[in-house]
Amino acid sequence: MKQSIFDLADEIYDLYEMSTDPDVDPEVLNGSIESVMGAIEVKSCGYANLIKQLEMEQKQAEMVSQTFADKARVRKNNIKRLKEYLMIAMDKLDTDVLPAGAFTFKIQKNGGMQPLKIDGEVPQNMTKVIVEPDNDKIREYLKENTCDWAHLEERGRHIVIK
Repeated sequence: MKQSIFDLADEIYDLYEMSTDPDVDPEVLNGSIESVMGAIEVKSCGYANLIKQLEMEQKQAEMVSQTFADKARVRKNNIKRLKEYLMIAMDKLDTDVLPAGAFTFKIQKNGGMQPLKIDGEVPQNMTKVIVEPDNDKIREYLKENTCDWAHLEERGRHIVIK
């Protein structure tokens, strides 16, 4: 039966527990430890190979994704430019409708809220203030103080393969 990395880690812990037992033969214990550590090394090597393969595939997928995102952006810009050209032509023709074979172009007003442009200083009663925590100041404060409204948490951890 194949053992998971967790099973092997449990075995190492059990062997550590056994190492405190004076009745255990040290040679048998050392052999068991070497055997389990060898299995952990093999299993870890498999993990490393799989992680490296997945990282390579991720990079390749991101490159392909970026290529398609670039193509989509170019096409979106081309569509916008072509529609602008049509609108200029329709404005020159002074028409809101232009037949195009099986299609018809129509100019219509945009919906939603009417655009707003601020031309000068806005009166105080027409403004709002957004208050948010200054995380940098809070971190500095917490380096030397404690409080009941914030605390610093432990940093996360991650695996590095070398």
